[in-house]
Amino acid sequence: MMDINRVKQLFLQSKGMKKQIKNNLIQNKTTLDNLNNRIKLLEQAQAFLQKVAQDTQSQLKFQIEDIVNLALETCFPNEYEFQLQFNIARGKTDAELVFLSQKTGRPIDPMNASGGGVVDVTCWALRLASYVLSSNCDNVMILDEPMKFVSKDLMSRVCEVVRQLSTKLGLEIIMVTHENQFIDIADRVFEVKKNIKGVSSVCVRGN
Repeated sequence: MMDINRVKQLFLQSKGMKKQIKNNLIQNKTTLDNLNNRIKLLEQAQAFLQKVAQDTQSQLKFQIEDIVNLALETCFPNEYEFQLQFNIARGKTDAELVFLSQKTGRPIDPMNASGGGVVDVTCWALRLASYVLSSNCDNVMILDEPMKFVSKDLMSRVCEVVRQLSTKLGLEIIMVTHENQFIDIADRVFEVKKNIKGVSSVCVRGN
């Protein structure tokens, strides 16, 4: 028969274990509550950041599309529409450039549109938009033969794009070019000539 003292000792041990378990449950519940509160705060912060990111993307989308579509509409009236689509997958955001036909509303391959001129105009407009929207933009942009692949029949429209965007964005554009049509829209023209000795000279042409 078990000794009464042994029973009492086991009872006290069980009682102590029960008390310890109860204390652990209280501590774990407090920890769980704190974790749940932190999770809620993190979820709220994540939702806020996602909202800010979405708003920023919407603003970027509107501004970039506005610049590119102005360029496309000037060069190719009533033909093409540019869209910038953001796709979020696995926590990463990718941007997709989409070209639509204004006549059919269907996607088109810009490489096959107008002899590839759509690509040249779009690339230039995207570089311009990227520069204007960057924090380092100082309202002066230097371009080196930006439209050298554009066909001659589109050059007058390209000149109009440059003029319109320069005015719209308040941007001073310094351009190196061999295209004489840009002279007609320039405020000031510097002509560089090289003599037979290979020495270059610069003169200012009136406009």
